[in-house]
Amino acid sequence: MINVDTVYQTVQALANKEQRGYLTPQEFNLFANQAQADIFEQYFYDLNAFRSARFQERQVGDSVTFLQHKINNTNGVTYSNTGIVTNGTDLPDTGHTGQIFVTLGGVRKSIRQIEPDEIQDLLGSVWHAQAFDEAVYFEDGYQRIQVWTGTGQITTTGPVTCEHVTGKPPLVYWGYIVVNEKAVYNPNASQDFGLHVSEQPDLVAKILKLAGVSIEDQQLYQAGAAEESLNIQQENK
Repeated sequence: MINVDTVYQTVQALANKEQRGYLTPQEFNLFANQAQADIFEQYFYDLNAFRSARFQERQVGDSVTFLQHKINNTNGVTYSNTGIVTNGTDLPDTGHTGQIFVTLGGVRKSIRQIEPDEIQDLLGSVWHAQAFDEAVYFEDGYQRIQVWTGTGQITTTGPVTCEHVTGKPPLVYWGYIVVNEKAVYNPNASQDFGLHVSEQPDLVAKILKLAGVSIEDQQLYQAGAAEESLNIQQENK
């Protein structure tokens, strides 16, 4: 987890550096929760993007593995790659669903998504059907899929499973007591961020951007955007 006071002090220091004043604890807590939610939800868009680009390597440090690690190490979140797909068609109706898996002949492997028309092309041609030795799936409505092999559609519970994420990071808040009319950090009344420790720089940048939008301060927003851009460049090295 990421210490909320560390982020709070960093944000205040950067805001003061830009001579944009002081964020109240209430403002910080509001922006902190929005930033945390934005980062967490972005994990799933990024996973889909990387997988759509067909990154097949699963080496330590590659983008897909690192995102899975971040999700799995987010406080309040449960990650599983054995979610039940009922009747081979119905995905879990809560949380986030990612990669689809199928077990055939005792071997479990991830399967690729295709367009429905491709199934008809594969099954409608004798030559293609004979070469159709893999499993594929396509979306068939909300939280529903169809999984097909060369021998037909899988409609039983068991062979098809999925990557499934439930829960979300808890609300974060910087708690304080008032001493000499000044807010002083109170760890006993605070809740740390639930995200992976690597997200601290991004949290700072996003909170600064949100603060800039809130007070309509373009320079403060740009300071946060610059920090965020630098973080992305460093992560992509």
